[in-house]
Amino acid sequence: MWVFRLIVLVVVVAGLVIVVADNKDQTVDLHFFNYEYLDTPLMYVAAGFFFLGFLMALVGMTMREWKHRREIGRLKRQVRNLEKELADLRTLPLQELSGQTATKGD
Repeated sequence: MWVFRLIVLVVVVAGLVIVVADNKDQTVDLHFFNYEYLDTPLMYVAAGFFFLGFLMALVGMTMREWKHRREIGRLKRQVRNLEKELADLRTLPLQELSGQTATKGD
């Protein structure tokens, strides 16, 4: 599986290098919150948005990880309490029910 991932990574990186090399002279004009960035290289804009997307994904994954860790902690506490309850039930002495006797042949 790691070989497949490595091959995919190499293909993606090679594709990005080819696209960047073909578009290294391209410039764009950005208008962002009343600011103008004229003749900005397309490579910088693409890289900036790539890293912005990466950071947003990282924040989302971190929040999901925290949620799962809290759920795991809650479930571990629940298992510990249920195991304690089960151990307590196993150590209870057996008691006859009052008013009932178990006899054979009645």
